[in-house]
Amino acid sequence: MTHQLEPTMVEFFHYNHWANQELMRICMNLGDEIITTNIPGTYGSIHDTFSHVLKAEISFLKRIHGTYPEPAFNWEEKPSLAQMMAYETTLHEALLDSLHHVPATQNVHEEGDGWAFDYQARLIFMSVVYHGIAHRTDITTVLNNQGISLPELDIWGYQSAFPERFQARVVKTQIRHNKFSSQ
Repeated sequence: MTHQLEPTMVEFFHYNHWANQELMRICMNLGDEIITTNIPGTYGSIHDTFSHVLKAEISFLKRIHGTYPEPAFNWEEKPSLAQMMAYETTLHEALLDSLHHVPATQNVHEEGDGWAFDYQARLIFMSVVYHGIAHRTDITTVLNNQGISLPELDIWGYQSAFPERFQARVVKTQIRHNKFSSQ
């Protein structure tokens, strides 16, 4: 069955992947004391937060397909950020494939003890991006408070990294004075 794919949602998935990769790359260069220290008011440590983000993406895939790509590591052995970074790419590809092949309006059905929940797949697609943003914000807030300089990891930073995806260009023009400016 063919469905109309929304290009903005595809771009949001690419953005989510790019931001995860950029932040993991930065955190890989930090000491264990920063990566493993619990962060009050957030999910936990930076390492635990990245694990949580990836496990959530697994759960999103399981809800749609009942399956997901297995990592090349064991979660109980506390994978390194480099291992998680590689696995994040695998999850991104699986999520992007889902976006291409699962209509946003397809029903997703979940059941538990005494409950059933039906909703459209677009809720999961939106959750992938929102969940990533929420937890990256936790991590960047902590890093900023530690005095660690970070690049822009928002949509504008993504646009700067990939201007061709947005047909973005900056053109220098001469300054013109109009009748409202002081001369």
